[in-house]
Amino acid sequence: MPLDQNPRGRQAIVVTSAFNALALLVGLLRIYTRVFIVRYFGVEDGFTAFVLICSVGLTVTIAIQAKYGLGEHISQLSLPTIENSLKAFYASLIIYNLSLGLIKLSLLFQYKRIFPTKRFQIACWIVMGIVSAHATWAVFGSVFACFPVDAFWLKTKEATCLNQRAMWFTNAAINIFTDLVIIILPMPVVRSLNLEKRQKQALIAIFAIGGV
Repeated sequence: MPLDQNPRGRQAIVVTSAFNALALLVGLLRIYTRVFIVRYFGVEDGFTAFVLICSVGLTVTIAIQAKYGLGEHISQLSLPTIENSLKAFYASLIIYNLSLGLIKLSLLFQYKRIFPTKRFQIACWIVMGIVSAHATWAVFGSVFACFPVDAFWLKTKEATCLNQRAMWFTNAAINIFTDLVIIILPMPVVRSLNLEKRQKQALIAIFAIGGV
């Protein structure tokens, strides 16, 4: 479907591209600072770089979906158009779940570097294990959503598929839980620091924004 006939598709491309451009700008500035000014490139920076690549890939998949009718009612689309849109959607699910896991691991590795206390390090490793297990489950659940795999976009094909609604709700619930844990995790350490109240509040706000 031509984009000039699909205003919702155009809106999706504009919004996604704008946020992706902002993320790329911030991410590249971070990497530049770490490499050329701080002269230290840690594991968390490697994860961040990979997530930036994934964000570009996700934007591309959304643009492809828009080309093939994203935002339009399914009754207005031909079967080949629906199949092409679902192929892009399939790819976007894999990239999305991988990106979420990696960006959370990036934050946790950064926490480990900033706060070297033994108890906090153990807490980070535990949360990293949960995040890694969830990300692995989510990615594999996206890749093998149907058997055979191409039945995800070939709806006329006989197949055995996972309950997508249950998968998405479970995935969302676990993501919200791990997000909250990552936001809350450094708060007790920050409160215990020998700093003025305003400085502690500023640090807590910075970590909360980073978690979001």
